[in-house]
Amino acid sequence: MKDICKIFCFGLLISLFSCGMGEWDVDLYQQRIPNSSKVIYEYDAWGGRDSHTSGIVLMDSTEKFRVNSSRTLPISYFSALPNKNRIKSIELKKAVDNDKITLDKIDSKKINNSGIDIEVDYYERYSGYSNATCILNEYEFESFKETKDSLFIYGIDEKFGKNLKDKNSISFQKGNIKLITDENGKIFRVVIKELFKDNATKFKYKKGTAEITEKITDSPVICFRVYYFLPKTEIYESEFSDFGIYKRVQ
Repeated sequence: MKDICKIFCFGLLISLFSCGMGEWDVDLYQQRIPNSSKVIYEYDAWGGRDSHTSGIVLMDSTEKFRVNSSRTLPISYFSALPNKNRIKSIELKKAVDNDKITLDKIDSKKINNSGIDIEVDYYERYSGYSNATCILNEYEFESFKETKDSLFIYGIDEKFGKNLKDKNSISFQKGNIKLITDENGKIFRVVIKELFKDNATKFKYKKGTAEITEKITDSPVICFRVYYFLPKTEIYESEFSDFGIYKRVQ
Protein backbone atom coordinates (compact mmCIF):
# COMPACT_ATOMS: atom_id res chain seq x y z
CA MET A 1 0.00 0.00 0.00
CA LYS A 2 2.85 2.37 0.86
CA ASP A 3 4.45 1.69 -2.52
CA ILE A 4 1.17 2.55 -4.26
CA CYS A 5 0.96 5.85 -2.32
CA LYS A 6 4.55 6.70 -3.27
CA ILE A 7 3.83 6.03 -6.95
CA PHE A 8 0.66 8.14 -6.79
CA CYS A 9 2.44 11.08 -5.10
CA PHE A 10 5.32 10.91 -7.57
CA GLY A 11 2.87 10.92 -10.49
CA LEU A 12 1.03 13.88 -8.99
CA LEU A 13 4.24 15.88 -8.66
CA ILE A 14 5.11 15.19 -12.31
CA SER A 15 1.62 16.22 -13.35
CA LEU A 16 1.80 19.51 -11.42
CA PHE A 17 5.22 20.26 -12.83
CA SER A 18 4.14 19.61 -16.43
CA CYS A 19 0.99 21.71 -15.98
CA GLY A 20 3.02 24.79 -15.22
CA MET A 21 3.48 24.58 -11.42
CA GLY A 22 7.20 24.16 -12.01
CA GLU A 23 9.37 25.75 -14.71
CA TRP A 24 8.06 28.12 -17.38
CA ASP A 25 9.56 29.20 -20.68
CA VAL A 26 8.97 32.96 -20.44
CA ASP A 27 9.19 35.86 -22.90
CA LEU A 28 9.45 38.86 -20.58
CA TYR A 29 9.44 42.56 -21.48
CA GLN A 30 9.49 45.59 -19.21
CA GLN A 31 8.92 49.31 -19.42
CA ARG A 32 9.88 51.71 -16.66
CA ILE A 33 7.70 54.37 -15.06
CA PRO A 34 9.27 57.86 -14.83
CA ASN A 35 10.44 58.87 -11.33
CA SER A 36 9.41 55.52 -9.86
CA SER A 37 11.05 52.27 -8.80
CA LYS A 38 8.04 50.41 -10.22
CA VAL A 39 8.17 48.62 -13.57
CA ILE A 40 5.51 47.18 -15.87
CA TYR A 41 6.09 43.68 -17.19
CA GLU A 42 4.39 42.11 -20.20
CA TYR A 43 4.89 38.36 -20.36
CA ASP A 44 4.08 35.23 -22.35
CA ALA A 45 4.80 31.94 -20.60
CA TRP A 46 4.58 28.32 -21.71
CA GLY A 47 4.64 25.34 -19.38
CA GLY A 48 4.13 21.61 -19.69
CA ARG A 49 1.27 20.00 -21.62
CA ASP A 50 0.95 23.11 -23.81
CA SER A 51 -0.14 25.29 -20.87
CA HIS A 52 0.09 29.00 -21.67
CA THR A 53 -0.46 32.20 -19.73
CA SER A 54 0.20 35.86 -20.48
CA GLY A 55 -0.56 39.31 -19.18
CA ILE A 56 0.64 42.59 -17.69
CA VAL A 57 2.11 42.92 -14.19
CA LEU A 58 3.07 45.94 -12.08
CA MET A 59 5.77 45.41 -9.46
CA ASP A 60 8.88 46.89 -7.88
CA SER A 61 12.09 46.65 -9.88
CA THR A 62 13.85 45.07 -6.89
CA GLU A 63 11.49 42.08 -6.94
CA LYS A 64 11.99 39.02 -9.10
CA PHE A 65 9.24 38.27 -11.61
CA ARG A 66 7.66 34.84 -11.14
CA VAL A 67 4.79 33.54 -13.25
CA ASN A 68 3.01 31.64 -10.48
CA SER A 69 3.13 34.40 -7.85
CA SER A 70 2.74 37.52 -10.00
CA ARG A 71 -0.55 39.43 -9.89
CA THR A 72 -1.71 39.86 -13.48
CA LEU A 73 -3.69 43.05 -14.09
CA PRO A 74 -7.05 42.94 -15.94
CA ILE A 75 -5.81 45.24 -18.71
CA SER A 76 -4.41 44.98 -22.24
CA TYR A 77 -3.95 48.62 -23.30
CA PHE A 78 -2.70 51.87 -21.75
CA SER A 79 -4.93 54.84 -22.66
CA ALA A 80 -2.30 57.26 -21.32
CA LEU A 81 1.41 57.04 -20.56
CA PRO A 82 1.74 55.38 -17.12
CA ASN A 83 3.11 57.61 -14.35
CA LYS A 84 4.07 57.12 -10.70
CA ASN A 85 0.62 58.10 -9.41
CA ARG A 86 -1.87 56.74 -11.90
CA ILE A 87 -2.24 54.25 -14.74
CA LYS A 88 -5.17 54.69 -17.11
CA SER A 89 -5.99 51.54 -19.03
CA ILE A 90 -8.51 49.69 -21.18
CA GLU A 91 -9.68 46.11 -21.40
CA LEU A 92 -11.88 44.78 -24.20
CA LYS A 93 -14.48 42.10 -23.44
CA LYS A 94 -16.22 39.85 -25.91
CA ALA A 95 -19.45 41.48 -27.01
CA VAL A 96 -22.70 39.99 -25.73
CA ASP A 97 -24.27 40.86 -29.09
CA ASN A 98 -21.87 41.76 -31.90
CA ASP A 99 -24.63 43.77 -33.65
CA LYS A 100 -25.40 45.96 -30.63
CA ILE A 101 -21.97 47.32 -29.70
CA THR A 102 -21.80 50.97 -28.62
CA LEU A 103 -18.80 53.24 -28.10
CA ASP A 104 -19.72 53.67 -24.43
CA LYS A 105 -17.95 52.05 -21.49
CA ILE A 106 -19.73 49.03 -20.09
CA ASP A 107 -17.89 49.12 -16.75
CA SER A 108 -15.03 50.79 -14.88
CA LYS A 109 -12.83 49.59 -12.05
CA LYS A 110 -10.20 51.14 -9.79
CA ILE A 111 -7.33 49.11 -8.35
CA ASN A 112 -4.49 50.18 -6.10
CA ASN A 113 -1.33 48.24 -6.79
CA SER A 114 2.07 49.06 -5.27
CA GLY A 115 0.76 52.51 -4.30
CA ILE A 116 -0.31 53.38 -7.86
CA ASP A 117 -3.98 53.92 -8.72
CA ILE A 118 -4.99 51.88 -11.76
CA GLU A 119 -8.13 52.87 -13.65
CA VAL A 120 -9.58 50.23 -15.96
CA ASP A 121 -12.30 51.08 -18.50
CA TYR A 122 -14.09 48.12 -20.07
CA TYR A 123 -15.57 48.14 -23.57
CA GLU A 124 -17.16 45.51 -25.78
CA ARG A 125 -14.89 44.30 -28.59
CA TYR A 126 -16.28 44.01 -32.11
CA SER A 127 -15.16 40.69 -33.57
CA GLY A 128 -16.73 40.82 -37.04
CA TYR A 129 -15.58 42.20 -40.40
CA SER A 130 -15.29 45.94 -41.03
CA ASN A 131 -13.25 48.57 -42.86
CA ALA A 132 -11.69 49.56 -39.54
CA THR A 133 -9.00 47.03 -40.56
CA CYS A 134 -8.34 45.77 -37.06
CA ILE A 135 -5.69 43.37 -38.30
CA LEU A 136 -1.92 43.23 -38.56
CA ASN A 137 -0.34 46.03 -40.63
CA GLU A 138 3.34 45.88 -41.62
CA TYR A 139 5.57 48.75 -42.77
CA GLU A 140 9.23 49.57 -43.20
CA PHE A 141 10.61 52.83 -41.79
CA GLU A 142 13.74 54.95 -42.07
CA SER A 143 14.01 56.83 -38.77
CA PHE A 144 12.24 57.80 -35.56
CA LYS A 145 12.06 60.51 -32.92
CA GLU A 146 11.02 60.02 -29.34
CA THR A 147 9.44 62.63 -27.05
CA LYS A 148 8.30 62.36 -23.44
CA ASP A 149 4.99 60.72 -24.34
CA SER A 150 5.09 59.89 -28.07
CA LEU A 151 7.06 58.00 -30.70
CA PHE A 152 7.29 59.51 -34.21
CA ILE A 153 8.15 57.20 -37.12
CA TYR A 154 9.37 58.57 -40.49
CA GLY A 155 9.95 57.29 -44.01
CA ILE A 156 7.13 54.74 -44.00
CA ASP A 157 6.78 52.22 -46.83
CA GLU A 158 3.86 49.78 -46.86
CA LYS A 159 4.42 46.03 -46.94
CA PHE A 160 0.80 45.16 -46.22
CA GLY A 161 -2.09 46.96 -44.53
CA LYS A 162 -4.05 50.03 -45.54
CA ASN A 163 -4.29 51.99 -42.29
CA LEU A 164 -1.41 54.34 -43.13
CA LYS A 165 -2.13 54.69 -46.84
CA ASP A 166 -0.34 57.71 -48.41
CA LYS A 167 1.31 58.63 -45.09
CA ASN A 168 5.04 59.19 -44.85
CA SER A 169 5.13 59.56 -41.07
CA ILE A 170 3.01 58.68 -38.04
CA SER A 171 3.09 59.17 -34.27
CA PHE A 172 1.90 56.87 -31.49
CA GLN A 173 1.34 57.42 -27.80
CA LYS A 174 3.94 55.60 -25.72
CA GLY A 175 2.94 52.77 -23.42
CA ASN A 176 1.86 50.21 -26.02
CA ILE A 177 5.15 49.90 -27.90
CA LYS A 178 7.46 46.86 -27.85
CA LEU A 179 10.96 46.40 -29.32
CA ILE A 180 11.78 42.96 -30.77
CA THR A 181 15.57 42.53 -30.97
CA ASP A 182 18.35 40.02 -31.45
CA GLU A 183 20.82 39.11 -28.69
CA ASN A 184 22.91 42.20 -29.51
CA GLY A 185 19.98 44.58 -29.19
CA LYS A 186 19.54 45.15 -32.93
CA ILE A 187 15.88 45.74 -33.71
CA PHE A 188 14.00 43.29 -35.94
CA ARG A 189 10.72 45.15 -35.59
CA VAL A 190 8.84 47.67 -33.49
CA VAL A 191 5.43 46.33 -32.46
CA ILE A 192 2.72 48.88 -31.68
CA LYS A 193 -0.85 48.32 -30.52
CA GLU A 194 -3.45 50.97 -31.33
CA LEU A 195 -7.04 51.22 -30.11
CA PHE A 196 -9.71 51.83 -32.75
CA LYS A 197 -12.93 53.22 -31.22
CA ASP A 198 -15.12 54.90 -33.82
CA ASN A 199 -17.82 54.28 -36.39
CA ALA A 200 -16.96 52.19 -39.45
CA THR A 201 -18.62 50.12 -42.16
CA LYS A 202 -19.40 46.55 -41.12
CA PHE A 203 -19.74 43.60 -43.52
CA LYS A 204 -21.50 40.27 -43.28
CA TYR A 205 -20.63 37.45 -45.68
CA LYS A 206 -22.38 34.38 -46.96
CA LYS A 207 -20.92 31.45 -45.04
CA GLY A 208 -17.84 30.01 -46.69
CA THR A 209 -17.76 32.61 -49.48
CA ALA A 210 -16.59 36.15 -50.21
CA GLU A 211 -20.13 37.23 -51.07
CA ILE A 212 -21.30 40.20 -48.99
CA THR A 213 -24.85 39.70 -47.75
CA GLU A 214 -25.13 42.88 -45.68
CA LYS A 215 -23.25 46.19 -45.35
CA ILE A 216 -23.89 48.44 -42.35
CA THR A 217 -22.44 51.95 -42.61
CA ASP A 218 -21.53 54.32 -39.77
CA SER A 219 -21.73 51.60 -37.12
CA PRO A 220 -19.71 51.43 -33.85
CA VAL A 221 -16.52 49.36 -33.85
CA ILE A 222 -14.04 48.88 -31.00
CA CYS A 223 -10.95 46.75 -31.57
CA PHE A 224 -7.15 46.75 -31.57
CA ARG A 225 -4.90 47.34 -34.55
CA VAL A 226 -1.38 45.92 -34.47
CA TYR A 227 1.50 47.45 -36.44
CA TYR A 228 4.89 45.93 -37.28
CA PHE A 229 7.51 48.53 -38.23
CA LEU A 230 10.69 47.05 -39.73
CA PRO A 231 13.79 49.29 -39.81
CA LYS A 232 15.45 49.83 -43.20
CA THR A 233 18.80 50.46 -41.49
CA GLU A 234 20.44 49.15 -38.31
CA ILE A 235 18.74 50.54 -35.22
CA TYR A 236 19.43 49.37 -31.66
CA GLU A 237 17.17 49.33 -28.61
CA SER A 238 19.71 51.45 -26.71
CA GLU A 239 18.65 54.36 -28.94
CA PHE A 240 15.23 54.28 -27.25
CA SER A 241 14.43 55.30 -23.68
CA ASP A 242 13.15 52.81 -21.10
CA PHE A 243 9.97 54.79 -20.39
CA GLY A 244 6.72 53.83 -22.09
CA ILE A 245 8.53 51.31 -24.33
CA TYR A 246 8.80 47.60 -23.65
CA LYS A 247 12.28 46.08 -23.89
CA ARG A 248 13.18 42.42 -23.47
CA VAL A 249 14.45 41.38 -20.05
CA GLN A 250 17.64 39.41 -20.62
